[in-house]
Amino acid sequence: MILEAFAQYLHNNPSLPAGQALSAWLWDRLNAEPAKPVDQVIQLEIAIGRKPEQLTNRDLVFLPSEAIETFHKTYGITTAKEKDRFTLVFTGASESGKRLLSSLIEYSHSYEQHRWSKFVHNLKASDFN
Repeated sequence: MILEAFAQYLHNNPSLPAGQALSAWLWDRLNAEPAKPVDQVIQLEIAIGRKPEQLTNRDLVFLPSEAIETFHKTYGITTAKEKDRFTLVFTGASESGKRLLSSLIEYSHSYEQHRWSKFVHNLKASDFN
């Protein structure tokens, strides 16, 4: 149900890279009134936290830039060093939230690979001349 809602969002926003789309979609779900069960689950299972040091950027979903700017202004974070220490990402609020976020990340990666595959499949040898 949740992957289906995210997939619909991806199809409605084809110009966004899947990672950015996931970030924007999660941010929208967290900021909206929970009108649908998907919104309720996202709000219960997904949280915002500092970037864990041990994870690579591939395993993370960063907040959209406008959300990060809002947090920095709210908490008076102005220097580049402070901003680097206070990097915000979406995290799982529980074990099931971590699995949900991991599944969404994997889905967004596979969606990007699918887009790339379609692009490459449509290329012809004459495109390289």
